Order: sequence, then C-alpha cells, then structure tokens
Amino acid sequence: MKRIISIVLVIMLLSTGCSFIGHKEEQEPSIQAANQTLNSSATNTAQNSKAAASATASSSKGLAMPSDTAAAPTTTSSMVSGNYSGSQINGLVIDNGAGKGMVPASDKTNLLITLYYKNKKGLLVPVTRTVKKQEGLAKASVLGLVDEAVTKEQLDYYGLYPVLPRGTKIKGINIKNKVAVIDFSKEFLNLSGKQEEQEAVASVVYTLTGFSTVSDVRIRVEGREITTLENGTDLSILRNRSNTLINSSDTQIKAGCVKCDLYYISDDSNNHNYLVPVSVQIPQTDPNGIPELIFNELGKKPNDTTYFTSIPEGTKLISFDQQGSTAVLDFSSQITNYGGSEKEDSLLNQIYYTISQMKGIQKIKLLINGKEKPLPEGTEVASAKSVPVTFNKVIDN
Repeated sequence: MKRIISIVLVIMLLSTGCSFIGHKEEQEPSIQAANQTLNSSATNTAQNSKAAASATASSSKGLAMPSDTAAAPTTTSSMVSGNYSGSQINGLVIDNGAGKGMVPASDKTNLLITLYYKNKKGLLVPVTRTVKKQEGLAKASVLGLVDEAVTKEQLDYYGLYPVLPRGTKIKGINIKNKVAVIDFSKEFLNLSGKQEEQEAVASVVYTLTGFSTVSDVRIRVEGREITTLENGTDLSILRNRSNTLINSSDTQIKAGCVKCDLYYISDDSNNHNYLVPVSVQIPQTDPNGIPELIFNELGKKPNDTTYFTSIPEGTKLISFDQQGSTAVLDFSSQITNYGGSEKEDSLLNQIYYTISQMKGIQKIKLLINGKEKPLPEGTEVASAKSVPVTFNKVIDN
C-alpha cells in the first residue's frame, strides 16, 4: 500500500507541471469605516521588532507623497519543486498580503498606504507612504502610478519610477462587494511589450488589493471590457493577488499550483536596499508543507542577480507550528552564519514579511534548533513579534 501511495504522489507531481520559482465615479467606504478595521493593525505596528522597523525605514532620506503621487510593479524568477497534502493547504491559507496595504499613521490626520514602484533593476518595490485622509484614496493611489514629471522628480533620488504610461487618467472607479472596477483612459494602452504590461497590471492589482475593501480588480479602458492587452496579457478574469504574479518571469498560474510571494533584497548604486516580493508557484501536494518549502528556498542563492537573500546558505526550517495567531518557526543553526547588524535586520525582514502573507498569523516567534535564544547581534526573537504592516517606508520630510 505504501508503494502505491508513493507512486500516486509522483504521478500527481509530474502532472501538475508546477515549478517553485522565484456611475458615481468612485464608491469607497468612508475613512471612518476604514479606520475601524485598521485600529488593531496600528497597535501591532508599535510592537514590531527592530528588524521590521529597519525594513520600513530602509531609505535614509525623506520622500513626501502628495495625494496624487504613488507606486509601481515588475518581473523575474527562481526554481524548486515539491508536493503537499490538501489538508496542509486548507489549514495554511496564503493571502499574499492582501488587505494589508493601509494602516493609520501615528497622528490622526494621515494614513499609511503601500504603493508599487519600479527600481532601476526592473523590480516592483512596495513602499509605504504617508497620505492625508481624504475621500477617493484608491483613485489617488492609482493616479500616483502614472508617469508624470512631478512623480518622476520625487522618486528619482531613490532610484524608483512610476509605471503607468504618461497621460493615463482614471475615468471612474467603482468598488462593490470587494470588487474594484477601474476604468482607464486610452493612454493606459501605451505600454511597450509584455513586461511593461505585466508590470502595469501587477502594480494596479497590488496597490488596490492593499485596501481591505478590495479583493479583486477588473480593468476597463474607455468604458470597454478588455480581454487581452496588445502583447497578450490576460484581463478577461478578475485579477487578484492569487492569480497575479509579481517580479516573476511566469505570466500565469500553472494548473494545480498555489502562489506565494517570497521577500528578497534588491539594492542599487546609491545604497538603497529594498525588500521586494518575488512570486513563486508551489505544487499542491508536498509532505514537507508550504512553510518548509518557501523558507528553504530563501536559504538558497537566487539564480536572478537583480535581488539577493540575507539568509545564510543551507538554512533550513526544521518545523513550523501555528499556535493560534502566532507562528513559531524553528530554524537550523545555519541561520546564525552571518556577521553584522545590517545583515541580521535584512534576514529577519525577509522572514517576517514572507510569513506575514499567511492568513490568520499576527505574531511570529523564532527558535534556533528548538532553543529560545537571541541572534548573534543581539536581536531577541524568541518572544512573539507582531507581523510588519508597512513596507520599505521612506521617512517623510
């Protein structure tokens, strides 16, 4: 019987073909309603670890965000394979960070909103910006993705760029039953090549689904349904974080796979280090389970040179235990094979941001070979830390 089960598992793996890689113009819930759903996140923010705080302030200079300024997307990949049981997938739901892109600021007049820009290496970078409370936040955020002179000037120092074509306008946005239908002007179609199309779609989808009021996005142009962009990007279905790949060379989810974003580090010549999500596809059956696969992958040197990992090579996740809303991760001793506080911060940020995509997890506790002890540079990780709620935050002027 065991032999038969083994054969069946192999057949399932081969058949999946999966690889583990790297109108009122706008109808939105009121700011007050949004704040009520985000108060608990504000509490968590104050409790974040030294590492999470470092990630959200990884740029050393300020960058203010006007109400019409914002973010952008990208593509790349890496590989591995595996299997898991349906019970493991059902018990550990990956939301890829959906609904976690807006939290209250420390004062009562601002909100923190995560937007997606492109860096010089062609990667989409999530950046949390401070914006005044206002009606139409979703529209204001997407307008910030447009390639306009003022936006480019503000972002240039940081090596970041908007991705929607110059002159693009939003003719309407309607949010109902957690579906955002956004209608762009014809300029949205002025995208050069498949990669630019994927970047534009990913930036819009990730920016909008950062709001807790949006789960799915439908893109229209001049009021018309668009099934396929000129270079083949599919818009015939509702787009969300489960079927939209970011910083991946893949263009669609393979049958029998689930998608997860792993967080890596991308730097530039001006010493800007940014956490970047890289979409991977995981086969739906694996005895090791999802957490072991994704964290073991983070311990490998990426094939792609546009980003890197701070997790020492050979680091393995020995076990993963979800205790209520707390994730307990036990890593092998290789996780301590590094030097310097900056490396330690980066390593923890990769772990915390990657695990924060798993639904229902609010806190994270780390063990080393089953023992509770601090990391080499002194960071206490054995006590539960709240998951991060901001991304690559640039300190405002």
